[in-house]
Parts: sequence; C-alpha cells; structure tokens
Amino acid sequence: MHADPATPDPLDEAEAPTPGVARQTVELLVALCVGVLLFRTFSAEAYVVPTGSMAPTLLGHHLEVTCPNCKFPFDVGLDDEAPPPRPVCPNCGRGGLESEPALPCNGDRVLVQKFLYDFRAPERWEVAVFHYPGDPSQAYVKRVVGLPGESIRLARGDVWVDGAVARKGPEDVRAMRILVHDSRYAPADSDRYPRWEFRRGDSRGESPSGWSQGAEGFRRAPAGPGGDEDDWLVYRNWDPGLERYAPIRDYYGYNGGDGRSDNAVRDVGLEARVTLGPGVESLALALRSGGDRFVVRIPTRADEPVEVTRNGVDCKAFLLSNPLASDPPGEAHTIEASVFDARVMVLVDGLPLFVPHDYDDPADAPWNDESPVALGVRGGSLEAPEVRVYRDVYYTSNLGVAHRRPNAVVDPVRLGPGEYFVLGDNSPVSNDSRFWAQGPVVRRELFLGKPFLVHLPGRAVALEVFGRSLYWIPDPRRIRYIH
Repeated sequence: MHADPATPDPLDEAEAPTPGVARQTVELLVALCVGVLLFRTFSAEAYVVPTGSMAPTLLGHHLEVTCPNCKFPFDVGLDDEAPPPRPVCPNCGRGGLESEPALPCNGDRVLVQKFLYDFRAPERWEVAVFHYPGDPSQAYVKRVVGLPGESIRLARGDVWVDGAVARKGPEDVRAMRILVHDSRYAPADSDRYPRWEFRRGDSRGESPSGWSQGAEGFRRAPAGPGGDEDDWLVYRNWDPGLERYAPIRDYYGYNGGDGRSDNAVRDVGLEARVTLGPGVESLALALRSGGDRFVVRIPTRADEPVEVTRNGVDCKAFLLSNPLASDPPGEAHTIEASVFDARVMVLVDGLPLFVPHDYDDPADAPWNDESPVALGVRGGSLEAPEVRVYRDVYYTSNLGVAHRRPNAVVDPVRLGPGEYFVLGDNSPVSNDSRFWAQGPVVRRELFLGKPFLVHLPGRAVALEVFGRSLYWIPDPRRIRYIH
C-alpha cells in the first residue's frame, strides 16, 4: 500500500458582527494557520491511504456493508482497476451480499510524525512510511519486521529472526490482531449453525450447563451440583467455503469472498468483558494452537496459584498480578488471552497476569477443527456481555494470483547495516519486501516517518437531523492512534 499526501481542507471564515470581534477572529485564524503550517512543516504531515495492504489496521478506498444475517458492519476494499470483490461477512460467513446496500468510502487519512527516524531507528512491529525503493517518488506504508544485521525468514505464517520466531508484546498483539467473531453480533442462523456451545466438564450434554445467551450477551447461572467441573462457553468456527466447522483460516473480509484463504492459523486469541458474581471459584481460558491445548486457570482466592497447563501438563507461571483475587464480586473485568508466535499471554484489565510463557516445540498432534477458544467458570454466576475471537496476521508466500519466488520464504534474507524488512498486515495482497524485484530491503535514509494518528477515518457515519440522514461524515469513533 502506498500513501498519498493529503490535500488540506479549506477553512470556512465567518463574518463577525463587530469590528473588534472580527479582528480577534482574523488574528485567531492567522495564528491557527501559522500553527498548522509550522506543525506540518516541522513535525507532521497528512497522508491519504489509497489501498488496503495494511487492512484492517489502515483502510484504503472501500465499501461499507452491513451483514443482514448478523448486522455486523464490515469493509470491502475497492481497486480502481478491478470490479468490487464479492462481499462475505467475516463475522458469520454469510455470502451472497452483492445486492446489499454499500456505502463508498475514501481511504483513511493519517498524520505522519516526520523526522522521528533522524533521532532513533525504526523498531520491530511499528508502522512506518518510506520512499518505495523501486520508485522513490512514491510513499509506501508498511510494518517493520526485520532490523539491520538480522536474518529474516517467513515460515508457518510467522516472522523468524536468526532462526527463532519473533514474538510480540501486549501492545503489538492488540495492534495486529484480526477479528474473527464478535458475540455482540449473533447470526440469525445460530440455531442451525451454532457459533457457541455450552459444555459442562468434558461432556457434551451429559451434565446440565448453566450458560445461556440473550440480548445482553452470555450469562452463567449456578447449575446445581457439579463438584469441581468447569462450565465452558466454547466457540465453534464455521467455515462458509467448506460448509462445516473448521480451523480459523487467514480470511480477510476486506479482500472479499474471492480472495485466497488457504492457510489454517494456529495463532488465536480471546477478549471478554466479564462480571463475576458470588460463589465463583475460578475462571478458565482454553486456547488451541495447532496440536497444542493451553488452559489458564485464574482463581478468585489470593492464596491459590494461577495454573497454566499445556496438553494437561503443568507449566511454570510466574504470577505478576491477579485482580480477580483482590476485587469484590460484581466488579467488571476485561480478560485478554492469546497464543501468538508460540507465546501464551493473559492480561486482566490491561495488566499481565503472569510472565508470558514461551515455547519452541509445537506439538504434532492433529488439530482440533472446531473449537479454538473457550471461556470456563467453576462455581457461582458470571456475566459476559462481550466475547471476541481473534487471530494473528498470517504471512503468505504468494501475492494474489502472481507466481513469484518470494523473498525470505524459500531462503532467509540477511539484512546489512541500515537495512530493514517490511510487510503489510493484509498479507495476501500486500506488495512488500517479499516481492520487490529490486531487492527486499528498505534503507534507513528512505524512511519518511511514523504514522501515529488516523485523524480522518475512511469509515463513515450518518449525520442525522430530525431523524433523517442528511450527510455522511468520517466516523469520529474511528479516530485512533496507530501502534
């Protein structure tokens, strides 16, 4: 994806009723213009994102579609040289949406912090704007993944540095995770193809579950005698292309239903907003990564340890903090759990629960093809109004239908002094270091700066007056910082 400098919007001047106020207004406007000019000249510059190679982090020109099956709003990219792709809902998998209303939107407008890289070097996982090495007159925006002196290779969808997988921290995970399903948008066909299943213990239906789903989300009520059994809320991934439950694949709703999504993704995550009621003994999180199954148990008593198991075997967990054991019942908490890049990580209210658990020997056991994540509770009642399932970026070895020998896939790429390797988040359509004919590196002197703010989002919202949608304006809720 390349970025185009934005054209500044004109300022509307208004006539003031008195000369004194008019003079103050003119002076204010002049000062504002000078401030903006100085800011743009010496600190930041605005760019328009025209393409979707960094989607969903940054959106290019696109259509907004709302799925009639689950009411989930999603974006489908537009290409000036090709017809619009076939919309398929990334939340529930419903296709056949070509006749649904679609709102054309421009690309995101971003502010780029200039001259930052004159004072420090680009860092791994951060988004950067640079002159395209093949045509320095063009500005591209990608994510930095390889640093000077490193050997970079792409394998199993991950970035490998000097023979070891490159792992992400909490902020990197949040910045790069891609939404697979949001429980707030329940599909109308859930009775036929349920996305969530309630299981008591390890059985299916043999013991009564206390879970239920309503307009306010999920609720777990005490389900009678159960000993030390967990009551599980289990996500099941429905693949519309295969018409069955299947592993999460590298599907991008932005690329449409004709885009390739051939790769099963082992890096999955869960985010849930929960409120624990009286009597809850522990909360459990289950994540499946390929042939591995990790279970993290968070107790509500301070004298009980946090447990982490891998395929039923205990792992060492060095506790950092456990708000569930210190806060009284009725407090709302946000739980984030992920197994990205062979790293198990759990955060409660934004703080790490334990030191991340890293492993370098993924199990060769068969994949579980339907239940990548689950949320369990032992004892008491619990409310979970929001539960979201995520996946990590999966770096592919192909660019659309182009058959090229990709850099860093067959053989590692050794970066020299001042050389960087960059990739797009929308890997199936990103023209990046993998495919450049002139070579895979971006030299440090080509970097222009770091985009830090989407100040005019491409996504639009209706401006209603007396109940009527008169104008479409950039959605202010989508103004966001860029990591």
